[in-house]
Amino acid sequence: MKKLIAGLLGPLLLGACVALPEADAPLPWDDRVSQGTLANGLQYRLVRETTQAGRLDVRLTVNAGSVDEADDQIGVAHLVEHLVFHSRAGQGENLRERMTGLGWVQGRHFNALTNYERTQYMFSPPAGVRQAPQALQALADLVFAGDYSAADLERERPIVIEEWRGGLGVAQRMNQQRTASQRVGSRYPEHRTIGNEAAIRSASLASLQDFQARWYQPSNMVISAVGDFEPAAMLAQIEQRFGKVEGASPPLREHRDLPLDNQLKIFRLQDPQSGSNQVALLLRLHEPASRGTTRAAMRERLIDRMTLAALLDSLRRQPLESGVRSLVAQKTLIGRQSTVLGIAAGVEGQAHERALRQLLTEIERLRQQGFSQADFTREQAHIRSLGEKTLANQAPRSFEQWVEQLNNATAPEASVVERHAAARRYLQVLEDIDLADLEQRLQRWLGSPDRVLQVSAPGTSLLQLPTVAEVDALQASLAQTSLAAPLTNTGNATPVAAFVAPAPGPAGTLSKHQVFAKEQVEHWTLSNGDRLVWLRRNGPEGKALLQVESSAGYGQPGVPGWRVQMAAQLALRSGIQQGSVEALAAWRQQHRATLSLEHQPQRLQLNSSVSPEQLASLLQSYRISQQARIDPVLFSEARDELLQRLATRPDDVRGQHEAQQRALKYGEDYWPAPDEAALQALSLEQLDADWQRLASAPVTYYLMADVEPARLQQWVREQLAGLPRQTALVTEPALQLPGQRRHDLPIALEPRVVLDASSYQPHSWSPEAAMRVALLRDLANQRLKQQLRGEASGVYRLRFDSELNPDTQRIESRLNFTCDPARVDELWSLAQKTLAELSVDGQWLTAAQGELSRQEAQRRDDPQTQFKRLILSERHWQDPRYLSSQARLPEALTLPAVQQQARQLFPAANQVQLRLLPSAAALEQAL
Repeated sequence: MKKLIAGLLGPLLLGACVALPEADAPLPWDDRVSQGTLANGLQYRLVRETTQAGRLDVRLTVNAGSVDEADDQIGVAHLVEHLVFHSRAGQGENLRERMTGLGWVQGRHFNALTNYERTQYMFSPPAGVRQAPQALQALADLVFAGDYSAADLERERPIVIEEWRGGLGVAQRMNQQRTASQRVGSRYPEHRTIGNEAAIRSASLASLQDFQARWYQPSNMVISAVGDFEPAAMLAQIEQRFGKVEGASPPLREHRDLPLDNQLKIFRLQDPQSGSNQVALLLRLHEPASRGTTRAAMRERLIDRMTLAALLDSLRRQPLESGVRSLVAQKTLIGRQSTVLGIAAGVEGQAHERALRQLLTEIERLRQQGFSQADFTREQAHIRSLGEKTLANQAPRSFEQWVEQLNNATAPEASVVERHAAARRYLQVLEDIDLADLEQRLQRWLGSPDRVLQVSAPGTSLLQLPTVAEVDALQASLAQTSLAAPLTNTGNATPVAAFVAPAPGPAGTLSKHQVFAKEQVEHWTLSNGDRLVWLRRNGPEGKALLQVESSAGYGQPGVPGWRVQMAAQLALRSGIQQGSVEALAAWRQQHRATLSLEHQPQRLQLNSSVSPEQLASLLQSYRISQQARIDPVLFSEARDELLQRLATRPDDVRGQHEAQQRALKYGEDYWPAPDEAALQALSLEQLDADWQRLASAPVTYYLMADVEPARLQQWVREQLAGLPRQTALVTEPALQLPGQRRHDLPIALEPRVVLDASSYQPHSWSPEAAMRVALLRDLANQRLKQQLRGEASGVYRLRFDSELNPDTQRIESRLNFTCDPARVDELWSLAQKTLAELSVDGQWLTAAQGELSRQEAQRRDDPQTQFKRLILSERHWQDPRYLSSQARLPEALTLPAVQQQARQLFPAANQVQLRLLPSAAALEQAL
């Protein structure tokens, strides 16, 4: 499934100049791609990409997924994806054992996925192209051997059950309802990719073999590879391993498109834990003409995109009725010709009736009035601008972009075209499109008789659905009403005045200057006590990186954390003068001077990335934020929204889970949510005072930019050095208390246990120790999955995180997995044992050293990594020594040091365990 968001061009920006073919032929493949079809029908797409020496990414896609299952094969497509790894192809070990024996790690070097329409096997061997023969042979054995057994199925079945169990939850339940309504009448709702518990438990070996025999045909497969190889040599290897398999005609796939019944269907979408509150009308059509790269198809697709963008722009400009939060539109492609246009109104409270009326009114307004010439001219200019930008872009595709392009073009009729050729064709067909084309497309969409109305409300709040007759009557009544043309601006009575940045005020000075020539770093001390740490080189893509941090974290004694965060968030959007919010936002967008906020218990960070030429505007934008007074309208809207959430929020299992976890780890919940009384008592003056206190804390500016020192000094003196500062704020870090504790929370709606455990070990931070912990974290994940999933067949979703936290000087670790309630004690004991016995050997160490050396070579050339390491170094040592010592990191990976830290990863003495258990109602339902 692909989604078209208005304003994005997708395939328009599909690189080197080639001559266009005759007018209505499909665009040719990008000449960087060696592609074709073997005699048995298997398609191949190969790209030689040498920027990452020796690397290989190879994928085999079977164009079959869960929607291709027969009615008695629910869940089988996904089960086949699991079982083929048990194939032996005549050897003693199965394929998973063979690959792990080579040192390959599942999830990193090989993986697989299934969706509605395809199954894909993805290999990225650690030795790259040197292991291409093993990778290709394994792929061939995966899809063709099919010699897994009934015993293999019984061993894998519990793992798939746990995958199903791990995917349960509010998101799954709501997505299931959305799919059932959006694709009503088709096979999709009953053929979820994972299937269901009963189907997984009852699936037979014969049903898996039948599905594989029908769909795993060479003519239904695509193999794609990107890497440091000669395409002719790679093709010879593919021929050797795949070409001998006999081909057959690919099966038909008419069931992938939606059957249209030209009726209105109404659905309720609701769940006790969901906060969704919306009314959406879905218009379903068949539109096959827009698929492909012929001139006609690309013209159709461009009309679609321009119409959708104009539709969305028009909806966003209209004033919202009381109780209506937003108006949006989105288009979804399904199968080979089906499309669904969704137009939705966000609802506040119980205003579903008003939201439905405005939704249908705006649809009827568009049907009657259509678009203006200005709408068309705007969208035309946008398309032309993007096309010209593509033609001006001479940068080649990266390794990752080639992988993505080939991955997106795995359907039998799909292709990867040269970007400039695609852009030129789009610009050509653009000249043949006028306002009438958009009007015609809009009328076709809005006139679709096949409609679905989705109505959702949060939690278990009462929701009265309209009847089909009532909706039809309302639409008929609106059709008889003469509606005014859509507004051409945002609906404000007066235009927003242009923002005029205030004068900087008295300039400060630079009182101290220190140079670290080896690291290309300078320290500047400002007259107000702030510090600037300047790395004199550009960041990613030539940008300047700025991170500003202070002690104004939300962990302040006696002040609610939510209130501190609310003050910072609103202040960042407010201006110095009341009523300038929209103008300031427009000014920041125009000058690319926006700042993102990251609030932690111990610090407040503001971050941005701009071109060096825009750095002065960015510093000015920061100064405005420090002098801001919280806007009354923003305050009122934010408080009202929080009160509305409190009044309508669903049963918040996740919130209770997280609150209990904090209380168990830290002795109390340091982040209690505000209640209605606290919000009602909250005042603008209180929040404004909070922000003035936060903004007065001294800051450190971390800057990565290649700019003239004299210019930077001027900007710093004018914009930063004169800001008033006081003393640093006192914050309290969130520290897990010592000792062992456990708490059970029986409130989940799903028949599963979520086990969440954490532990810590005091340890001084250093780059070397942090690196060892990161490597051991990956090893621990491998061992845990091997034991709890591979050996015990008890879990599917498992995550182990561990880091050496420089703020707390602790190794902090967390283990999370879901499982059958009957097996939680057994699996927890096995997890404890695995982590307690975690050890390393010389073979692992040698492989880890090689991989670390390769990664470090890339990290030393990565601006983002260097900026992050500068900040870590400055926080710890108040100087940039990490940048000059990082080349020696691999030397710290010694066997004694790693073995010692392995024993500190998850100490038993500080293990805290929270079990989220099924509620009594969930257990009864499961029975």
